[in-house]
Amino acid sequence: MNIINRYVLIQFARYVIFCLGISIFIYVVINLFDNLGKFLAKNATALDILIYYLYLTPSYAILLVPVASMIAVFLVFGIMTKNREMLVLKTSGLSINHLFYLFIMTGVVIAAGTFIFQETAGVWAQGRLIEHEQTRINRRPTRAYSWRRNFFYYGENNWIYQVRKFDGRSNTVDHVVLWQTAEDNRIKQRIDSPSGWFDEIWVFENATVRQFDTLGQEQVTKHGLLQMPGLKEKPSDFLKKIKPVEEMNFMEIAAFVKKRQRAGQDVVKEEVELNYRFSYPIITIVLLLIALPISVVLRRGGIAVGLGISIGLSFTYWGFIQSSRAYGVAGILSPMLAAWLPNIIFGIFGVILMLKAPR
Repeated sequence: MNIINRYVLIQFARYVIFCLGISIFIYVVINLFDNLGKFLAKNATALDILIYYLYLTPSYAILLVPVASMIAVFLVFGIMTKNREMLVLKTSGLSINHLFYLFIMTGVVIAAGTFIFQETAGVWAQGRLIEHEQTRINRRPTRAYSWRRNFFYYGENNWIYQVRKFDGRSNTVDHVVLWQTAEDNRIKQRIDSPSGWFDEIWVFENATVRQFDTLGQEQVTKHGLLQMPGLKEKPSDFLKKIKPVEEMNFMEIAAFVKKRQRAGQDVVKEEVELNYRFSYPIITIVLLLIALPISVVLRRGGIAVGLGISIGLSFTYWGFIQSSRAYGVAGILSPMLAAWLPNIIFGIFGVILMLKAPR
């Protein structure tokens, strides 16, 4: 039995790698021809273009590994049926359920590996890709700014800053308003100051402090110099670039969402992305649930039919995913349901096929 398991898994792994490599190559070629005009217009060198696609490859691998896994199932069963290996296995007493279990467990491993790869190499490569495209393809140098105007900053301990002008060279702020919110997003206090500076701690000049109790009653105090050792933010924090969600791992997205929610901001898009990070790797398992029972009933031309089914099902699945995410971002579906609904629908369909599959 161990020999059979090893043989089947080796064949499956080979075809997954082969299909994944071919799929990535096709995607890269299509993308290259689509962007060739832009590369030539920007006078990008061949090396810069090569590095660009090296950084792009991890995102393609994450996108295509479910499809590659499904195609590999059809190839394994199709070739085994063609070579009459399936007949030999059945007559030797091997249950189809055993093969199903073997592939599903392998799918679980692939899904876990996809998630880990997505949150490490995938996120890292996406960040490098954006930076490389900006600096090497579009020829836009990265500038280190020492000042900012008219911005909000969401700090620790539920502090929100509104700053009209910040000078990083002198560590000063002009016309600053600070709010501190409670866990229920109620404003606990507000501080207004025409100017302030950072010298180990934040100090604000001519500050007006308004404190609000649970009944909404206001208590006002004025300070010539107000020291705020409780503020954890440093001047360098105001100059940090906020990473796009695509460059964050799931822990960073969760922290970002929590901070923005405390400030009463709309984070529906980020919540959908956070749930999608967990739901996408599961697609591999769902597609295997669908592909396995279909693959065992295909006879002649099974490989070609399986390839057609894989392509058609992949486009359908991807359409459901994108539509569901759009409904989630629009607020029609909850973020969790928007991310998981396609998996639920196709998963139920896969389970039904598994139960009706001939043994």
